[in-house]
Amino acid sequence: MAASSINTATSHQGEAPRRKVLLANPRGFCAGVQRAIDVVEQALARHGAPVYVRRAIVHNRTVVEGLERQGAIFVQEIDEIPEGAIAILSAHGSARSVKLAAQSRNLRLVDAICPLVAKVHAEIEAWYRAGRHVLLIGHQGHPEVVGTLGQVPAGAVSVVSQPDDLDALDLAPNTAVAYAVQTTFSTREAAGMIAAIQARFADVAGPRSSDICYATTNRQEALEAIAPLCDLVLVAGDTMSSNARRLVEVAQAAGCPDARLIADASALPLDAVLAARTIGLTAAASTPESAVDGICAALTDLGCEVIEAEGEPERVRFRPVALDALEPQALAGSLEDRLSRLRADIETELDKAIGQARGRDRRLAEAMRYATLGGGKRFRALLVAAVGELVGGSYAQALRVGAAIECVHAQSLVHDDLPCMDDDDLRRGRPTLHRKFDEATAVLAGDALLALAFEILGEEATHPDASVRVQLVVALARAVGQDGLAGGQMMDLFPPAKPTAQDVFECESRKTGALIRFAVEAGSMLGTCSAEERARLLRFAENLGLVFQIRDDMLDSIGDADVVGKAVGKDADAGRRSATALLGLDGAARQASLLEDACHEALDLFGPKATPLRDLTRFAVSRMH
Repeated sequence: MAASSINTATSHQGEAPRRKVLLANPRGFCAGVQRAIDVVEQALARHGAPVYVRRAIVHNRTVVEGLERQGAIFVQEIDEIPEGAIAILSAHGSARSVKLAAQSRNLRLVDAICPLVAKVHAEIEAWYRAGRHVLLIGHQGHPEVVGTLGQVPAGAVSVVSQPDDLDALDLAPNTAVAYAVQTTFSTREAAGMIAAIQARFADVAGPRSSDICYATTNRQEALEAIAPLCDLVLVAGDTMSSNARRLVEVAQAAGCPDARLIADASALPLDAVLAARTIGLTAAASTPESAVDGICAALTDLGCEVIEAEGEPERVRFRPVALDALEPQALAGSLEDRLSRLRADIETELDKAIGQARGRDRRLAEAMRYATLGGGKRFRALLVAAVGELVGGSYAQALRVGAAIECVHAQSLVHDDLPCMDDDDLRRGRPTLHRKFDEATAVLAGDALLALAFEILGEEATHPDASVRVQLVVALARAVGQDGLAGGQMMDLFPPAKPTAQDVFECESRKTGALIRFAVEAGSMLGTCSAEERARLLRFAENLGLVFQIRDDMLDSIGDADVVGKAVGKDADAGRRSATALLGLDGAARQASLLEDACHEALDLFGPKATPLRDLTRFAVSRMH
């Protein structure tokens, strides 16, 4: 809206002066509001509708309706949001219990809390831990106050909004207290309450800087400057907005008794407008400039001259809300936590990849699902995710690579179990695929799974960079081919007459180690790492692949078939020269320990960030299945 300066308002000699509209400066959206709206719009643009938002993202119905048209769904409580969905918390802040409820529903959660509200949360928690009773100067029931109260146990904070509230508190004068202020509270009223608190209590702590939002302060001061000059003040804002209601009170306290809150131009009080010579206009921090423009246009049509008041521009900018949490995330915590979450995510990814397209053979798809779903350690997939996380890669992309690896791993097991190979009847505690279906179906299901692995890697969803996808496809082809799985299986079927330890380890390095090496190599491709870091990771993978297979050999000798999920003792029965046959159980255990040390040494460069990989190493050495 083009407007002249307040200092240039004049009328031609002899003409009746035009009614003036003094436009407060600054007004409207603050940085925190804009940041919160942006995160909803960006989530919708990146992930599509629906995106769920708990409560109004900001207190303005026009803004909320605009986001609803884009696909946002606003709810009152977390339990209204479907499990696993994208959910965004409002700028006003939320109680800890809300976030725990979101976690229990596995929501992909982003908190759009205003950084200034988050500052108040941190202050209150620190004072509570220091043993002080906290007095929160604010309005009982306001969403910001409710969220702030939810940061500490019930009773740790008392909400006060006027001096009479202090008198009602059952607190001795020598009680150690601290005060915090709702960010949208009136600056003038807050000063009075702070003075009353300091008069009532001897030991009072307060924030180093004002809790009241800079935007609230600036808008109140800008309005105070023009309100005494006005016959009528209009505040553009929503009735839900605390800072909008405070602006009405500020105008009245500053000398303009007729101050009104209106949503937009359709709510203009025409009689009051026509009776006023000078009208002040401002907008709450949650009001879009479009509402102000509409009001200015309507007032101009009524013969008013809009004059922009002088004011300092607001240069505050907040860092955008990170959207990383909207990507599926691997659980932090124990290895079992990570495995549990990843198993569920991989099952979903595999089921989706196999699909249910019309025209496909249902028996083949059923066999593919039987081979891939409902069992397995998912060790290799978790390895991709852990390495990807280490180098700053995407968990969603790691899931797709992990699904491709699980397809190849399942294919190798299906073919390995065939009568022409190991002739096994059990796998993961269930009948092997050729026993459940038939040999021909098992062969074709294995072929289809192998093809599906490369299909997954070749799709853009796996990585936006085509050159990375090509590297992934080539690396997996090498892991499967003559120098990998196929070559290792051939060495296992037709070993030398007198195999040495080197022969055995070479076979195992290809047969088992190839996919483990690929998992680490692929994970490193999903992020950024130096040449030295990649070399360390590949050295780690080489040793991990061997230690994993040596443990397999040991379990064939000492394992429980019910725990292992397949027949044991077969290596000895078949005369296979495994690590335990060559080195004995004690020798195999010592070799595994040396390889474990080599794994940890290779990870030293990464420090604590490599903890998930160290956990996987310990699991590989000590697992019982």
